[in-house]
Amino acid sequence: ILVVLGDRYEIFSAVSAAMIANIPIVHLHGGETTEGAFDESIRHSITKMSHLHFTATDEYRDRVIQLGEHPNRVFNVGGLGIDNIKKLELLTKEEFEESINFKLNKKNILITFHPVTLENATAQEQFQTLLDVVNELEETNIIFTKANSDTDGRIINSMIDEYVSQYKDKSVVFTSLGQLRYLSALQYVDAVVGNSSSGLIEAPSFNIGTINVGDRQKGRIMADSVISCSGDRVSVNKGFEKLYSEKFQTKLKQVENPYGGGGASKKIKTLLKEISLLNILKKQFYDLNKEIK
Repeated sequence: ILVVLGDRYEIFSAVSAAMIANIPIVHLHGGETTEGAFDESIRHSITKMSHLHFTATDEYRDRVIQLGEHPNRVFNVGGLGIDNIKKLELLTKEEFEESINFKLNKKNILITFHPVTLENATAQEQFQTLLDVVNELEETNIIFTKANSDTDGRIINSMIDEYVSQYKDKSVVFTSLGQLRYLSALQYVDAVVGNSSSGLIEAPSFNIGTINVGDRQKGRIMADSVISCSGDRVSVNKGFEKLYSEKFQTKLKQVENPYGGGGASKKIKTLLKEISLLNILKKQFYDLNKEIK
């Protein structure tokens, strides 16, 4: 079998090849929506080529079934990203600072901003607005992780490099922090800022805020810790004002992650051992309005 996660075009190529080669495909994190990115179409296409589905919430499970997949082949196991939080021994503050060769400040934010592939505003416009806003924050250090390989990703990365070269005293950039350093960072920052899915899936488990900019993640289930704003300056400013408000900071302490509390990988392993792959390649479209025959 081929097990794949998510909605990237690199995965789409592998899944297409596996389907033609009659290799059973297991899809993780299907049924989600991201209206502002072309990942939306890729994700649902992978769902239709797959034979078993493990989703992150019941709502996403329902959506996979709505796409015609039989309920007996669709399982809600929770978000896989939560497993890493539970299993990894995260770095202490001192260890983390040493690992990135950068001292944290009174306030700290982690920014990950990917191209907005289906929005009218360009990635450059939205990201410049974000940079202008965060540059005015006082006593705040910024950790950047670079954009993915989507269209305009290079433009964003160039803007990050230029900003960090100008403000070395309060900012640092990494192509990728890796799992351990990234999740460790979430212990010590006030918020994940930008449009990465990690701000929706992993960040709530740390009871920190997320400022979700633009429509890239529009349609995904969001915890109460997520502040969504459009890409304009006024909206982003209001997002930071809300983040540091006493009311919101109090609210963060009670936030529950809608993607569960971990254990997804173990559930998937158990189910894959139990499910027979005999004749699994043949699928009948499951019509919501009729009983399957």
